[in-house]
Amino acid sequence: MEGWLRSIAHEAAYIPYAVTNLSVALDGSFPLADEELRAAGELSPATLSLVQDNPEGSRQNWIRAKFLYSRLELLRDRDDQFKPVMRQPENERAFSFVRDQRDALAKELDRGDPDEGTTRKIDAFKNALAVFLASILWRACENETAVNAKLRSLRLNVSTPAPRSPATFMFHLMFYLGATASVFLVALKIRSMQFHDESVEQKWHLTLAFLVFLLAAFFVNRWREKELASGDWKYSSDVIIRCTIVTTIVVTLISSLVAFAVHQGGSGRFYAMLLMAFGMALPSTLLFQLLMRWAATSTPTREAVAARVGYRANRPELFRTALYAGGIYSAIAFVFAFVLYWPSDYTIVNSTPLQYVESAITSLNNISAASAAKKEDDRWFNDTAPHAAIRELDTKLHELKSNIANRTYKPDLLAAIVAECDIMGDLGGGRRLFKRGCELSEYLKTIPFKGDVLPNLYNLQGQITNLKPKFAALHNYVTLVNAVHRQWPNALLASLMWAVMAGVFAVSVLLYRRQELWDGLTLRKLPDFVPKGPQEREAWLREPLYDLAKLSPLEALRYPTFRARLADNMNAQPSSQPSVPHLRTVA
Repeated sequence: MEGWLRSIAHEAAYIPYAVTNLSVALDGSFPLADEELRAAGELSPATLSLVQDNPEGSRQNWIRAKFLYSRLELLRDRDDQFKPVMRQPENERAFSFVRDQRDALAKELDRGDPDEGTTRKIDAFKNALAVFLASILWRACENETAVNAKLRSLRLNVSTPAPRSPATFMFHLMFYLGATASVFLVALKIRSMQFHDESVEQKWHLTLAFLVFLLAAFFVNRWREKELASGDWKYSSDVIIRCTIVTTIVVTLISSLVAFAVHQGGSGRFYAMLLMAFGMALPSTLLFQLLMRWAATSTPTREAVAARVGYRANRPELFRTALYAGGIYSAIAFVFAFVLYWPSDYTIVNSTPLQYVESAITSLNNISAASAAKKEDDRWFNDTAPHAAIRELDTKLHELKSNIANRTYKPDLLAAIVAECDIMGDLGGGRRLFKRGCELSEYLKTIPFKGDVLPNLYNLQGQITNLKPKFAALHNYVTLVNAVHRQWPNALLASLMWAVMAGVFAVSVLLYRRQELWDGLTLRKLPDFVPKGPQEREAWLREPLYDLAKLSPLEALRYPTFRARLADNMNAQPSSQPSVPHLRTVA
């Protein structure tokens, strides 16, 4: 019902974001005075007593829903400005639909106190009315001032909250993850300059880790907030696994494409990125739910203690929680990255040489074609071109291509290719295009860069030069023992990068969510069913409730739907429990 009405509202409204923001305010727990009760048809001594004693709850939400419905009726039947909008066909259908839902819910409530299913229907009905009413107000009013004036005339004492944007959260993560990646990049650069090893080739793991953790936090947090705001949140394995799989696929595709756009490296590296991203995003999205639960049961901030919401800022306990969360994330990331490193690196090592060989063959064919064209700009090469060496080099390259495709490692063949490259570069008379080892010569650099031969000569030399270490790397994977013996430093380095990034991610998310939850509460925002003693209040806020989908009250109080269910949960407890005082009027 909510989704259907929301789609109508978004189609009809001129400002959908403003509609959504206003609907959140209308769906909140606004005060219920005599006028609201009278408009809802609920003004009686029993209802007055209920509302005064218990401002929150499912019955109270039902009264608020009926009051919102009465405002829609008022706009439809008595307001000349809104009658044309309300009488439009799509709005007539929506109004008839909510009227039928109201009647059906009224019959259910007449049979007794609402059960869990009825409570969910009340929440959905109230949310749908809020969306419908917000869309009508924005469609008929010219601007926000007119909307606020109409809200006052309808006796709707609500204030539009600032929209909850994930931007602050994402900037927080980007700063810490980016700083960690930058430290690693500097260390890799220094190591490469000092030892001239190939550890810098592992830097794509840093880019991929940055994207995987950032996107995992964004998508899972958005899904989680949506479920909590709508009241559909369930802490069950099937729901969490479904969310994990969907978000993992999305995170894998986006992070792999962006990382590959940054680092390139051929199809082998892209497939390696896909494998690594999927393997690392899966545990990251799955553990994110636990991270949110740990944050919702963590110790209060100093600001919360100063505001007397919390009792004591227990730094040692916070340190242990952060260390535990970061340690769990780091350990799992290290194991997964170490295991996934071998197939991903093998994919790169096994495919990259073939790509360089194919590119070299293409460049050599282009040189032959340009030589046959006999252009004036290529005359310096055509007059003394060693065509026999070109043909021999082409033969050797095709032979190497066949060997790589057949998983055959022959290092002598690469040496023969380098030798033929040297022969091809000898134009006679002391003119050499390449130095020994198929390296660029000073003579080649003096030739004006024009024609078709020279660009392809540069390409050919670069491809053969890059082919040498990539082909030699194939020897590392002749056997598994040889691979472990030669590649374990790089495997440990890549695993360490993932582990450190995971630890920083976990701690930063935990601390941010903890601060967001605790600093968002004040004594004035707490309902009366919250324990009055500071120590008892803190313990109650941090304790997850099984009947509330394992949410802690600290988190549940942020969302109107769960705020009402929390009140129902407290009312259902035996009054003899000392830690749960009797409900009183909200200040």
